[in-house]
Amino acid sequence: MCYKFYKVTLLISFICFSFSSCMKKNLYTGEKNPPNDENLPPNNESSKPGYLYPFSKEISGAEAEITINLASVPQGMKDLDISLPPLKYNKSLLFMLTQDDCKQSAFSMTWAAINGKPIDVSDPNKKYYYDVENLEAGDLPPSAYTLGKTLGSTDGFGNEVRFHFTTTLAPQWDFMRAPATVNPGYKENFFRFYMKAGLRWNNVREILNTGNGIAFHDLNTLALDHVDSLVKHFANAQKITQQSLDGRGVKFFAEPNGDKRYLTAAVRDPDMETMVAQTGATKLIPYQVHSDLNKITFSRVFVNHSSEVKNLVINELAVDPQQRAAVHIGVHETDHEWAQFLVWLNDSYGQEGADVLWFPSQEEYYEYNYYRQHADVQINRVGTEIKIKVKFPNRKNFYFPALTLNIAGLKKSMIASISSNEQVTGLTYGDFGDGLSINLDCRKFLYDHADYYVKRYLSKRTKTNLEDARYHTGALKESVQKTDLLKLLE
Repeated sequence: MCYKFYKVTLLISFICFSFSSCMKKNLYTGEKNPPNDENLPPNNESSKPGYLYPFSKEISGAEAEITINLASVPQGMKDLDISLPPLKYNKSLLFMLTQDDCKQSAFSMTWAAINGKPIDVSDPNKKYYYDVENLEAGDLPPSAYTLGKTLGSTDGFGNEVRFHFTTTLAPQWDFMRAPATVNPGYKENFFRFYMKAGLRWNNVREILNTGNGIAFHDLNTLALDHVDSLVKHFANAQKITQQSLDGRGVKFFAEPNGDKRYLTAAVRDPDMETMVAQTGATKLIPYQVHSDLNKITFSRVFVNHSSEVKNLVINELAVDPQQRAAVHIGVHETDHEWAQFLVWLNDSYGQEGADVLWFPSQEEYYEYNYYRQHADVQINRVGTEIKIKVKFPNRKNFYFPALTLNIAGLKKSMIASISSNEQVTGLTYGDFGDGLSINLDCRKFLYDHADYYVKRYLSKRTKTNLEDARYHTGALKESVQKTDLLKLLE
């Protein structure tokens, strides 16, 4: 009798949870294939973990050193001052996009559009989706097409920096571990391209490989009124994520459904360092930030249509940069119209337009600002030699050790040579305003990352693989190794 009562109680609890989770949004449910269909494709499933940048081995507390040799010392040259701009690459508008609910479209639409991969036309009668395994096998929806280019801004010196967004995860739900169905050439039906319950871990791996961010959102618990329980679920979600992503952790939390109980728990959780919410949050004005923003919740907005975001961007650009607020958009499902909006950003204010936009994930922005506040930056000139030293702080779950440095009174034409130590893996520089600007990157495995994409192109010589190989190789500082990789792409 007790056993029957236990089963009924579990069933009722499950039903109540399902309804409570979906009252405001259709959470973690996908389309179901018609049953008993005679034309089902052969069972060809894949769930083998794909390549992932070794985030867990990323350098912490990097010590970068740059040496500049001047052709000569200009008469009356004074001591040099070095500063770190509020936004990377000296951009004037910060734009961020966080996609909630661990949606499959975060991969097959948002990520795909930015990175020049096929996207669906988003027919109102039937939308199609795909997984990374489908992409690699050339097994794509019948209506897929490409935008013909990648989307981003530049580093200020003509080098592409693709847009980076955030997708939330659902580590405590089993669908993230589901296999993918891959059947190239099978056209009897396209059930394998129907919307799944959400992103799979392999899709997340590829999203992360291109510099995007991840965040926690909903947790799989009914005990929302018990903060201690939520904190424990944050720890459980972190453990599952690190097991699934080879040690890559999460420090960003996106509030679900305006539920402040989650935010209370996130503030208590030691790993959650940066948050975002729709109400009761801080308006971010980058040029007025004078703290590291630890445990601060930023504000974001949801819109009814992607076209509304254009007005938000245009309105902020009309404001002086010193008072200009960040534009942070929250979205659930993305489609063809959102892809076209990203094209508009690229063409108007990105690399093919005014190029005033920095579009990072929130965790990348948070890290940049943290380094800006806490890195030890020194500059010293002796004769014609200038030494710049940057000591990054040691931080858990930090993955973007990079900064932009501005040096007043120094011009590119005055430089005879520039070099750096081994901990600097990416380096670009050029004139900015009345001085010189330097972008430095200390990601430890940047060369190995580029090498992976070069080898992927050499094994499958497609236009998009070539673009990826050139893009990731282009992120490396000038060196013999970089030159050798570029030669393989000729």
